[in-house]
Amino acid sequence: MRFTFSLCLVMLFWCSGAAFGDAPSVHISAKPIWLSVLKPYNQKPSARTIERGFYYELIEEQVQVEKQADYNHIIRNIVSETGIQNASQISVSFDPAYERLDFHDITVWRDGKPLNRLKASAFKVIADEQDLSNFIYQGSFSALCILDDIRKGDRIEYSYTLTGRNPILNGKFCSNIYAQWYTPIAHHYTAIIASSRRKLNFKTFNSVPKLTITEANGLKCYQYEGFQVPPAHDDDREPSWYDERGFIQVSEFASWAEVVNWALSINPPALNIKGELGERIAKLKKEAGDDKAKYFRAAVHTVQQEVRYMGIEIGEYSHRANNPEKVFKQRYGDCKDKSLLLVSMLKDDGIDAAMVLVNTDMNEHVEQYIPTAYAFNHAVVTANVNGKQVWVDATMDNQGGEGTDIYFPLYGKGLVLKEGGNALTTIPPSKGGKVIGEDIYKVKDAKSPVLFTVKTTYTGDEADYMRGKLESSGMAETEKSYLDYYSKIYNKIETKDSIVVTDDLKVNKLITIETYNVSDFFKKDSTSGKLTADLFANFIYNQFPSITGRTKTPVALTYPYDAHYTIKVVLPGGWNVNEDHDAISRDYYSYASNFTAKGDTLLLNYGLSFLKDNVPVNKLDEFKADIKKLNSTSLGYSFSYTPPGTSRPSTINSALVLLVLLVTVGLIVLGVWFYQRETPGIVFAYGSTFVPIGGWLIFIALGLAGTALLTGSNMVSQDYFSNHIWNIYHGSKHELNFRVLLVVEAIGNITLMVYAVFCLVLLLNKRDILPACITGYFAFAFVFFLADYILAANISSKLAETALNPLLRSIVTAAIWIPYFKKSSRVHETFIVPHPPYNYSYEGPGVVEESAS
Repeated sequence: MRFTFSLCLVMLFWCSGAAFGDAPSVHISAKPIWLSVLKPYNQKPSARTIERGFYYELIEEQVQVEKQADYNHIIRNIVSETGIQNASQISVSFDPAYERLDFHDITVWRDGKPLNRLKASAFKVIADEQDLSNFIYQGSFSALCILDDIRKGDRIEYSYTLTGRNPILNGKFCSNIYAQWYTPIAHHYTAIIASSRRKLNFKTFNSVPKLTITEANGLKCYQYEGFQVPPAHDDDREPSWYDERGFIQVSEFASWAEVVNWALSINPPALNIKGELGERIAKLKKEAGDDKAKYFRAAVHTVQQEVRYMGIEIGEYSHRANNPEKVFKQRYGDCKDKSLLLVSMLKDDGIDAAMVLVNTDMNEHVEQYIPTAYAFNHAVVTANVNGKQVWVDATMDNQGGEGTDIYFPLYGKGLVLKEGGNALTTIPPSKGGKVIGEDIYKVKDAKSPVLFTVKTTYTGDEADYMRGKLESSGMAETEKSYLDYYSKIYNKIETKDSIVVTDDLKVNKLITIETYNVSDFFKKDSTSGKLTADLFANFIYNQFPSITGRTKTPVALTYPYDAHYTIKVVLPGGWNVNEDHDAISRDYYSYASNFTAKGDTLLLNYGLSFLKDNVPVNKLDEFKADIKKLNSTSLGYSFSYTPPGTSRPSTINSALVLLVLLVTVGLIVLGVWFYQRETPGIVFAYGSTFVPIGGWLIFIALGLAGTALLTGSNMVSQDYFSNHIWNIYHGSKHELNFRVLLVVEAIGNITLMVYAVFCLVLLLNKRDILPACITGYFAFAFVFFLADYILAANISSKLAETALNPLLRSIVTAAIWIPYFKKSSRVHETFIVPHPPYNYSYEGPGVVEESAS
């Protein structure tokens, strides 16, 4: 039905073209006599820059402002068969309401010889209506000429003139002229010819050739001439405001005040409103009483919900709004129609309101432009309601909230159409909405389907958007699309109940609840027989744009965007997981995740906020690396499940037990061998003997004994050798790191325990090798606990906190006792017993006396 109605409108415009100007036809005529003479140029661009099989040998554009004529002269050079497909037709768009199209020449050059292809019958004039899908009918047509018999190596040369300007500008000249396209241009020439008395303002953007100005016969000629112009990058992912092409902005408006005055002259608010609109205004006033905010919202609701969006922008109605009474009666209008209607309704109740011109593509970047009527593509409304400045987009619908609590898009800057206005106004940002997603999986047992519930909460503008989407798609189509989406994740998923929607318009919060049964949530491992499940935060991942190695422009982000997402898994028997978190903070986005468990529920919490509307080019590699990291580590989670009552595998990690036993036996053998190594005998002075253990050495003995007992007790109580602990991170990004940590801790602790016992034996026997061995013991303890802390910190902050205290104790212990055993005289006097222990002797009295003399 919608397509049929649109087609009827297009046919109506075709048949009634004469009512708006010349009939939509192509004229054949000679070239204008006012043209500047252009010197030929025959250098080709680099073959590496040609992508579509052709390049522009020449693009010439000459604009005669006084004659309201635009002359275009183009030469395409076909270099491959692909170019034949892409460049063998000529299409020129024009508006017959005020423009006349004259073709002067169509020549195909083959082997240096011209083939004339210009004839009126070769053209098909069709209504192009590029914005038809957006409900905008601008009445323009395209003259289409499909050239036959085009071959590789041909040069297609054609020229035409468009004569006429939109009368809505009252004779003022404005234009944006591009000096760079998305295809290589060997020679580009632009000339603007205007009366010397006409004051034109120029501004160039990006790379543009140097301007030269000549003057003759009362006319000024502004010329830009470029050679070997490279193609600009074109990427669908770039922000709407980004344009790297070189272009020239020309405007006869000297200030924004002139633009304001011009816009007000063609779109004055309606006064003394009568008819159906007058009756509606009277009704709204009566219902609102003295409550201005209530009247304001009622007027907004009337325009947004009762007047559908559709624009017939033929001729001067590209910028002129229709009479508000007419718009309300026909119940349709474009942005300026609806904005002027709303302004008129608000003013009728004494509310200070004005239309505002904005640019939905450029947003705040519109301030880069010089004053021009072509700086804007949208009209909105601002109003002062009870002292509060409110901004409204009358083309939006389904907006929740009350009174002046209404969301307004981030248009950045706008031109307020009020008497005395002379500058762009910064529009304060509205508070953005949020999307809060919650996926809940309830596991009953190994055989029953898992109950999968999806609860999504939308607030603010997100609720506005979702409300409109549900209304547009319909519930049946929405349920089908949601099920199709989840079917890509789970093959065996079925809808359990219809989607439940709760919508609170006053607070502007919309909640949807979906319920499904998933029969293939778990997958059985063929080797171990365990049930495993993989979870992934698609809700978050889908918000990231795709970036390839060929991306050379900024990448647009959905801004503002604030999402919070939680995955909950309710599992009989509960969870035994270590907390984990991740976070990335950049100046253009922030991400955070936190994994915890409480009782029988696993909680995977994610947050994503876009802080700017784009990722700049110099940050693309960083952003791409972040996405890759998140995709491989933080966004996914895997776990295994052994249902109650099923046969369980051995709870003992036999491999780790065997490894520890082998290390223990090896350490004992090494200790016995080291203890029994013969050391040099000693000779006591006459009257001397072995010194008993005393002083601080008693505390060392107690410490060594306590270390051995406590370390052995911890290894048993902390369940080092259970398969449950070994597999606690199975399937996650930390699986390997955690298992390495377990092995290091098991070997390190058993080594520490055996080493402590060895040192205790040496101490009790007052062995001469104790000082060196116990110094090594303290050093080993420090190195071991440092390695343990580093490994733990790479897994989770909680594990790192647990490993920090032993590390600090080892540092303090080593700092105190290593110097003590190196410098203490008691140590040097006590630990002198050699091996074998009887390898000592005494000096005789005579020897002593002789030594003394």
